[in-house]
Amino acid sequence: MALANYGQLKTSVASLLNRADLDAVIPDFIAMLEAQVNREVRFRNRRQEGTATLAFTNGSATLPTDFIEARTVVFLSTPRVRMEYLSPSAFENLYTTDTPGTPANFTIVGDTLKSGPHPNSAVGARITYYKRLDALAADADTNWLLTYHPDVYLYGAALHSAPYLGEDSRLQTWVGLMENASLQVAGDDSRARWNGAPVRPQLSVTVV
Repeated sequence: MALANYGQLKTSVASLLNRADLDAVIPDFIAMLEAQVNREVRFRNRRQEGTATLAFTNGSATLPTDFIEARTVVFLSTPRVRMEYLSPSAFENLYTTDTPGTPANFTIVGDTLKSGPHPNSAVGARITYYKRLDALAADADTNWLLTYHPDVYLYGAALHSAPYLGEDSRLQTWVGLMENASLQVAGDDSRARWNGAPVRPQLSVTVV
């Protein structure tokens, strides 16, 4: 069973489900698995990590389009300053004026990172962040999860077919296979760990 790209994945999901009438909805099952990964999984390895340099305008900077969650934000002054996160409400309570200075804190509102205080120069910040999984769209597409953990895609898509297919005696088999695949993902992450924020490497596999 080849699982090198999106087209092969769709074919394999149809084969696993043993259904020839699901071509229109299998992409939905795969998309739901991708959404679950983006919600639940945080890896401390470079496969899910991105970096970017942010430019501030009046203390605000636009986040990368694939941003999920910040790991670190460092103001690129000399010496450099690691900025600490505050909730939006705590940030607004602390920074009640636009007095400029060296940023010590940040908060995130929508797709914007706000610094406190506002930078008093054109110096930017470097953000290290968890990035969204590259969604599969064209048949030739692939990404790191399909390359390294194709079983997560296969059995995850099968599980997300459950509400559509209704009662299926194979569901508990898929649950077990997905649990094993998820544990392998967690083990892969543990071998690649480095100090930093806590991780959430395991997918939930509850079937309702």
